[in-house]
Amino acid sequence: MAIRYALLGLLTKGPHSGYDLHSTFKTQHIYFWNSTHSQVYQELNKMRDEELVTYETIVQEGSPNKKLYTITHKGEKRLIEWMMEEAIKPAKIKDEFLLRVSAFQAISVEEAITLLQRILEREKAILAGTSQWQLEHYGEDAHPSYLEIGSYLTSEFGKRYARMYVEWCEWTLELLESYRT
Repeated sequence: MAIRYALLGLLTKGPHSGYDLHSTFKTQHIYFWNSTHSQVYQELNKMRDEELVTYETIVQEGSPNKKLYTITHKGEKRLIEWMMEEAIKPAKIKDEFLLRVSAFQAISVEEAITLLQRILEREKAILAGTSQWQLEHYGEDAHPSYLEIGSYLTSEFGKRYARMYVEWCEWTLELLESYRT
């Protein structure tokens, strides 16, 4: 159900198409939430039925028509109630790679090192990409408008999370090196 509030939060910035909302999940929310294309559209339909959002159909020549969704007053009210009144659940990490790490004893040290090196490169790329995105959107001074503060803060979390992951991978590689014979 939290996808609903993520979508409502994004719509407080202005009208968005379902495609734009899903793209934002893939670029800005990747560090703390994920969503499929179909989940976004299913939730938008539910929210429309509950009058939390409305949409305007934009006719496009040569392309399918698109719907621009806008948050309603009722949707804004529900978002604020959720933010301010509902209990915040403890954070959960759902990381498939860590499941693999928990079973490293089943593979050789060399195989573990190979996997870890792949993840290290992935996280370095994520860190570089997020840093570049943040620079392009907020500049070097990084003082966004309040309308953009949520995107800025969550992208900063993403950078710090990726940096922590890189440091952990490097530490783990050093430890694994000590098991080589």
